[in-house]
Amino acid sequence: MSAELSFKDIKKTVFKIPVYQMLIGILIAAMFYVWQGEQATRSALTGAMISTLGSLVFALIVAWPFGDKQTLVGRMFKGEIMKFVIIGLLFYLAITNYSFQLMPLLIGFIATLLAFWVALLTSFK
Repeated sequence: MSAELSFKDIKKTVFKIPVYQMLIGILIAAMFYVWQGEQATRSALTGAMISTLGSLVFALIVAWPFGDKQTLVGRMFKGEIMKFVIIGLLFYLAITNYSFQLMPLLIGFIATLLAFWVALLTSFK
């Protein structure tokens, strides 16, 4: 992370990422709608929402207004842990309680998760 980035820039970036993830998820879901129909569309969109909600939890923990800049690394670590817990719980609920198609669900999730990592790697050079 560069010394030139302010805490405000970091907060803005981590909140932009879930928005971009959802846009990518909608695009993936639209492709599934064209190729495989409504059930695959719902599955892909659900996978994208799982990833997006995980990223939103990460962003909320990192940018929590009561924290200071000195604890940013610790909050990022805590945010990643909570993100994985939320993702695990949401996947468990999606797979056990609903009849989603597994491949579109995973493709929607993976596409948006890759967007998260690409955005982080390119934003904080």
